[in-house]
Amino acid sequence: MDCRDVDFSPEKSEERINRALQVFPHRLLMRVLAFALHLLGARRSVVAAMVEMPEESVKTVVRLVLRDGFPALRDRRWSEVGSVIRATPSPSPITARREADGRIVDFGPNATLKIPLAHTVQARTVLLSLLNAGLLSVQETASVLEMSAAHCRELSRKLVSHDVVDALVDKRQGQKRDYRVGPEQKAEIIQQVVARIVTGHSTSSEVVAERVNERTQARLSARTVRWHINNLGLANINNTLLQLVESLKKTPDARS
Repeated sequence: MDCRDVDFSPEKSEERINRALQVFPHRLLMRVLAFALHLLGARRSVVAAMVEMPEESVKTVVRLVLRDGFPALRDRRWSEVGSVIRATPSPSPITARREADGRIVDFGPNATLKIPLAHTVQARTVLLSLLNAGLLSVQETASVLEMSAAHCRELSRKLVSHDVVDALVDKRQGQKRDYRVGPEQKAEIIQQVVARIVTGHSTSSEVVAERVNERTQARLSARTVRWHINNLGLANINNTLLQLVESLKKTPDARS
């Protein structure tokens, strides 16, 4: 490449170098220019004078770049120091889970939030807010709240544009009298809730409604089943039933 007929403008050169220095460290930019001038055929002494580097430094730069490629243009002594300064500890990921007595949100090694299972609105508010902030996944949030991923997404969208009362509180009155729920359906609701608590399975109204409909050939909605669960007092035995079962196993029946 013959550059003898190329017209170089000192003013343009100064302007462009100053602009480049806003992005590149001065030491790195001078190494780039030194290698470029070497490729264009300039003598080492001329290159050293133009980039204000010792001739031996220019020779070293050229040798290292030809051996290691362009990463060798960066001064390793400075890059190591810079990497140490910029290094910051990664924040601990936020996780959520459901336990027998509550929903747990872990914010880090020493920061945990526990929400009682009965506090449905509080749990939805916290977890869906974390979901909207990108700190929890839809699958994780839906699992902890015991709802489908689609329902979880719908509630999270509502919470973005509405307050908690409008977005998360169910204002429907529910069923006020027995309708299509006879003794068979009530017995199956009780049986499903009790059996699921004892075996550690989900007792959400959606799941219970599905099982009751399968076993009794009914067509009950989850809202209807939820109303009967609350009306029968089954929502209050979740934390005490297992203790009662264990105590009865250990206590012999006096009449036997």
